[in-house]
Amino acid sequence: MAVAYCLDCGTRIYLGRKPWIGQPVFCDSCGTDLEVTRVNPLEIDWTDNLVDVDRKENAEPEWALA
Repeated sequence: MAVAYCLDCGTRIYLGRKPWIGQPVFCDSCGTDLEVTRVNPLEIDWTDNLVDVDRKENAEPEWALA
């Protein structure tokens, strides 16, 4: 079983028997989204996609709604 450690809190994360590059990894302890970037040796990194984007940044300006 492959094991990695969260980059934020250090919690052990089990990745299954055969992890693959791009495999999404989620830390149950702190909620960090990670992904497998290398298989041998096993390496994980933060994901590139923005999951927690503040919706107000992408919203229409208030003056445009009136």
